[in-house]
Amino acid sequence: MSEEKSKKYTRDEYIFLSKLYEKAQRFEDMVSSINDYIELDPKLSKEERNILSAGYKNILYDKRENWRFLTNMERKESKKKSKQVIYIQEIKTHIEKEIKKIIENVFNLIDKYLLPNSVDTESKVFYMRLKADHYRYLCEISKDKDLLEKAEKIYKEGYVLAMKDLSHINNERVGLCLNLALFYYEIKGDKKEGYKIAKNCFEESMKYLEEFEKVKSKDALMLIQLLKENLIFWSSEMNEDEQN
Repeated sequence: MSEEKSKKYTRDEYIFLSKLYEKAQRFEDMVSSINDYIELDPKLSKEERNILSAGYKNILYDKRENWRFLTNMERKESKKKSKQVIYIQEIKTHIEKEIKKIIENVFNLIDKYLLPNSVDTESKVFYMRLKADHYRYLCEISKDKDLLEKAEKIYKEGYVLAMKDLSHINNERVGLCLNLALFYYEIKGDKKEGYKIAKNCFEESMKYLEEFEKVKSKDALMLIQLLKENLIFWSSEMNEDEQN
């Protein structure tokens, strides 16, 4: 623990520190400050929710990338029947444990503090998406079907809630659609369902494009652009699969 974190701060100070640690790329300290301000008051503003998401995304990013790198190396060395494989597997297992520990912390925050104290649909959908996203990350490193089912269940619950109660131009609604589509296409391997969800969301968003631009929802517009890029890539990939 750093000298700064041994002190006690107010909630606003922990929020400021989390932003400062992000700029300094000290993501472990950032996450620690996030945990502190959540425990002091779990009813988060939109900005505070975004800090939470960014903190855990940043701390997991390198670990997930390293895991993918080692997985590819393990595959190549296994084909060569190399003795190096055992060392690769040891490091890979260590990274998997680190990923699981971080995600357990996310689940604890969501289940113990955040969801029970959510009073509006937007925050509920945000936390459900966040929880499902982290189940998706676990699915990347595990073949456990139970994890796949849990991720799908939470995504679907959030999707139903978002479609029912959030406006067409709501950022959380578009974001959940995008991540659910990614889950089906990349994790579950149901490419048609993933493409269908993304296509429906994109076409629906296009009907309200003027409203998105009117309220200057940059985040939502960026998500719509990602939907478009995924649809172009997925369409090309699915056509290649059919031809092959």
